[in-house]
Amino acid sequence: MLDAIRKTMPKDRMLTTECNAEPFVKWFDGYLTWHWQHDGQVPAFPAVYGGAIQMFGRAYRGGPTKDLALRMKAGQQLVFGEQIGWIDPNIVREKENAEFLRQVVRLRWQLRHYFWMGEMARPPKLSGDIPKVRADWQWAGEWWVETDAVLTGAWRLPQEGKLALLFVNVSDQPVTVTVAFDGRIYGFQQPMVTVTALRAEGKGRGEKLPVNFRRPLPLLPRTALAWEIASR
Repeated sequence: MLDAIRKTMPKDRMLTTECNAEPFVKWFDGYLTWHWQHDGQVPAFPAVYGGAIQMFGRAYRGGPTKDLALRMKAGQQLVFGEQIGWIDPNIVREKENAEFLRQVVRLRWQLRHYFWMGEMARPPKLSGDIPKVRADWQWAGEWWVETDAVLTGAWRLPQEGKLALLFVNVSDQPVTVTVAFDGRIYGFQQPMVTVTALRAEGKGRGEKLPVNFRRPLPLLPRTALAWEIASR
């Protein structure tokens, strides 16, 4: 059935389905990943299939810790490469949650090419005093999930010699981390790279740095940003 549909469907259409069953990847263009709700989960699926299929959606629920849970889920969606959502449109009435969600969505929009043309890479190494956060994600009754306060991810565009490192502080407190970057791991061969900071409002000015560097990164509460690293 799916073979027949794909042969006859217009070129500007796509097929999506609920959940991410691995055997069906070759027939679908998008997977709803709303059941990615577990403590200690890692992005094994997007590490393999990122760029080959688009992933979208989490279950956003309620409860006393729903605001922190929202930030944890949206931040994890960003670094995992997913489109942000599913979520009640009434989020626009919740000022702080809406501002965080808007920030994450706008940053993802700037990096969208990494998620449909690129591939997931190894997340950056952080050092420093990084606290844990814990919230009830309410997947099935009480459903407590703990993560680092700072979530990280990395996506490459090998054909363009570019890399995006993502950082999200989902906590209510400022956190300063140190980023240890080894460009050789990501395929950079030249002695210098250009590092450009990206935020929801746009790009900063590029800075030339050695291909291996250590740099402190102060992150304000409820903040998402990225470093785009290019070979030229």
